[in-house]
Formats: sequence, structure tokens, C-alpha cells
Amino acid sequence: MADYLVESALLSQGIKSITEQELFREWPAKSGPIVWFWKGKCVAGSVEEFCQVRRQGVLRSRICYQMYDQARREGLTGALTASGTMRACEELGISLAVSAGIGGLDRTAGFDRCHDLEALEMSRTALLATAPKDMFSLSETLEAVRDAGITVLGYDAGFCDGYLFQTEGVKLSGRWEGQKVREKCLYLQRIPLGKRLADRTLLEYACRYGEMERNKGGQYHPAVNAYLDKASSGESSRLQLKSLIANLAWAEELT
Repeated sequence: MADYLVESALLSQGIKSITEQELFREWPAKSGPIVWFWKGKCVAGSVEEFCQVRRQGVLRSRICYQMYDQARREGLTGALTASGTMRACEELGISLAVSAGIGGLDRTAGFDRCHDLEALEMSRTALLATAPKDMFSLSETLEAVRDAGITVLGYDAGFCDGYLFQTEGVKLSGRWEGQKVREKCLYLQRIPLGKRLADRTLLEYACRYGEMERNKGGQYHPAVNAYLDKASSGESSRLQLKSLIANLAWAEELT
């Protein structure tokens, strides 16, 4: 088994327009396993094995670091978020979790807690991602990460400037210089600026839609992704999949 695990929340809930055939075509031949929960058991499998479960539509629950043990006790089936994947790494003795967009903070908007950031502070597992998602405050999020003693390294730059959209750049701890994965580290690889979505009004409408769904008892992040997918004719989903696959390539170098 490769020394990293790949989250399943994005692949099962966040890229609505990506078909199984596209996923098979784009997925690299060499990659670490994808992880999810099946009836209270953490399963690490290939993209083909994951898709067998994905097509059943049973990965609707989002299992994070903080509810991992509860999900096991209650025999839940669901997808693992970035932080949930970090917890799976702890259980399996693996050093790195791989994601794309991760959670963040924006206290003025009511986002005053983040499972991914809490996991980074509590866990010895490193996390490789693209960036905090665009609905959060990038500066507030990365300041909290650094204050928690986490080193943040960029793949090709010492700053982060957004996820699917461009925002003002925030300085990181530094750039990656070829070293292997280490504890208490967040690795970020940007989507190229020319590839990102340009119309930020899409984000505003998506966040409003996500809030409406949350108020009705739904899940915020999948709702935002679903809106962006539809409004961008699937481009947001393709961007996220390509970003995750780029992160897999970096994970091969790190481990």
C-alpha cells in the first residue's frame, strides 16, 4: 500500500458532473487507495472498487476526524472528508492524507470551527491539499494554521491565492524543496490561475444556495459544489478532479 490515502468526500459528493467513465479515464494508474466507511469499517480500495460503491449512492454521510470513532461504533456507511482521511491514516499507520479543497474559518460569516484545522492540530498525519475552499477567509484560515504550529508549504510558490477562484495571496511558511513528508505539515498546490473560474458572482450565489440548504437540514459543502457545477457547466467539477489528481502526483514524490 502507498504511504498516503485519498479522501472520498469530493469524489462521491463534490464533482457531480464527472461520470464514472471520466473518472476511470483520468485517474492515474499509480496512486494511493481511496478510503471510505462501509458499515462501520474503514475500507481502502482502488478507484474501481470505490466506483462500485459510489454508483450505489450510499456515500451520502460525511465522516470527519471528530466523528470517526462514533461512525465505527454505529456501523455507518459514508465518505471520509480530509480530516476523516487523516484519522484513517492514523489507524493504518500512514503518514499523509490527500485532498483538494479543505475547510477553513470566517468568523464574521459564522464559520468559527473547522474539522480539518482541528485535525491538523491534533494529528501527526500530514495533509496535502489544494487550498482552503473559497467561501472561507484565506488569511484567517492560514493564520490559525500557523498559530497552531503547523508548517504550510506550497508546491511551486510560497503563497496561496485561492481555490477555484483567485483571491489576494497569503504568505505561507515557505516552498517545498523536495523533502519527504513530515509531521505537522500542510502542503498546498495551487490550481493554475489561467484555469480557475473568473466570475466570482457564481461563488456568491453558490454560498447563498448552500446556506439555504443547510437551513433546511441539508449539507452545506455538497450544495455549494452542486450549484457551482451547474452554473459553470461542469467546469468546477473538472477543475477539482484535475487538482486532486495533481495532488496525487505530488504525494508520490512526498512519500
